[in-house]
Amino acid sequence: MVTFEYRFDVLPGKLREYERYVKGPGKDIWLKFKGVKGVRVFKSMLGGSSPQRLVQVDLESLAALEKILTDPTFRKVKHVFHGLVTHVSDSLLAQVSDKRK
Repeated sequence: MVTFEYRFDVLPGKLREYERYVKGPGKDIWLKFKGVKGVRVFKSMLGGSSPQRLVQVDLESLAALEKILTDPTFRKVKHVFHGLVTHVSDSLLAQVSDKRK
C-alpha cells in the first residue's frame, strides 16, 4: 500500500467556491476509482499556519495512482481544484512504522 498526500491552501476569496467544489464535482472523487482504500482530509487547527488543508489517499499500489492521475474525468476535476487553491505540494509515502498505545 502507498499513501499519496497533498497539502494546499484555499485561495483568498475562494473559500465559498471551494466549499461548493468539495460538495459537488470534488465530492468523494478519489473513492470513485479502483485501487483506492481510503481517504483522510484534515484542516489545520492553527489559524495562520500554512498549508491549511491536507489530504491523504491510501492506494493499493503506485500503478493505481498513476491510472487515476491520467484518467480524463479526474484530470478535469483536478483542473477545477487547482483554480481554487495555492501552495500545493505532494508526497508519496510508504509506511515504515505504526505504534499505538
